Amino acid sequence: MSLAHLLGWTPTRFFWREGEPHVEWGRLPAAPFSDSFFEQTLTRAMRNPARLLFRQTTPADVLDEFDREQPGLPPTGFIFHMSRCGSTLIAQMLAALPQNVVVSEAPPIDQVLQSPLRDPRITPGQRRTWLRGMVTALGQRRQGGESRYFIKFDSWHTLELPVILEAFPDVPWLFVYRDPVEVLVSHRRRRGSQMVPGLLDPRLFAIDGAALPALLPDEYGARVLARICGAAAAHASLGRSRLVNFNQLPAAVGESLGRFFGIEWTADERARLARASRMDAKSPNETYRDDRAEKQREATGEIRRLAREWVAGIYAELEAARAASASSRSRSQSFTPQSITR
Repeated sequence: MSLAHLLGWTPTRFFWREGEPHVEWGRLPAAPFSDSFFEQTLTRAMRNPARLLFRQTTPADVLDEFDREQPGLPPTGFIFHMSRCGSTLIAQMLAALPQNVVVSEAPPIDQVLQSPLRDPRITPGQRRTWLRGMVTALGQRRQGGESRYFIKFDSWHTLELPVILEAFPDVPWLFVYRDPVEVLVSHRRRRGSQMVPGLLDPRLFAIDGAALPALLPDEYGARVLARICGAAAAHASLGRSRLVNFNQLPAAVGESLGRFFGIEWTADERARLARASRMDAKSPNETYRDDRAEKQREATGEIRRLAREWVAGIYAELEAARAASASSRSRSQSFTPQSITR
C-alpha cells in the first residue's frame, strides 16, 4: 500500500466505526509540538475550519504499513509518571530544543493502549503493532532537522509498561514521582481525569466499578496513585530504566538525564534547558515557583492519612530502588582501568 496520501498528516484519533478500528488523520501545522499537552496542539489546530474539513480516515491496519514503510524518528526516550510530579517540566524542557520532537500524553496512544477494554477480541500482537505504528506516525519530523524523539505517556500508561517495552525494548524510560501528599493536594485543587471516580474505566486501576458510589474522590485518587506507583516499582527492572524524584528537578535534566538518554548536551542546549526550567511547565507565560512547602501546609489530616495508608509504602520502595540504582551507577563509573591500583 502506498502511504503517499498520508505524508505530512498526523494521527489525531484511534476509534471504532461499524465495529472496526480506524485512525483519523489531520493536517497539522509543521510547527514543533511545543504545547504542554498534545491535545492542546490539536485543539488549537482545529480552530482553523479548513483543518476540520480536510481530514482522512483509514483502517487501523495502515499503522502496520506506516511502521514498516515510513519509520520516522526512533524514540530516544519515554517518560512515565505518577502525575503532578514534574514530568511536564521535563517534557517542556526537552521541547525547548529544536532537535527534539516531544509528544506529550497523546490521546491516540491512549486509545490504542485502552483498545482491549473497547473490544476484548483484540490480541496482544494487534495492540503491539498498532502501538508501534502510532508511535511512528506521531514521530515524523516536523521541520526536517529533528534528530531525537521523546514521548511522555499518560500516568496510567505506567500500568502498561510490559506491553510498551515489548514493542520498544531498547528505549530508555523514566518514572517520575513525588511525595504523594503533595500530589493528592494538587489533585484536590483540580482533579485530573484519572482521579475522578468513573471518568476512566476503573478496571484500569483494579477497582470494582460497583464500589465507585461508596468511594470519596480523595480515597479513589489515593488508590489510583498506589496502583500507578506500584506498577512502576514492580517493573523498575525492565529495560533501561531510571527513577526520578521531583526533588531532583530540574537540575537532573541538564545533568544525568542527558547521559541516560545517550545525549551530550551542547552549551546552547544547556542554556535553552535552563531557560525553559524557569517557566511554569503548564502555564508557560508564568514563572515557575517551588510549591512543595505550600502543598504540605495545605494538606489536611485526611489527605495525610490516605497517603500513608495507600501510597507511602510504595513511595518508600521507589526511593530505596532509586538510591540503590544511583549507588550502582556510581560504582560502575568509578570502576575504570585507571582507578585500579595494585
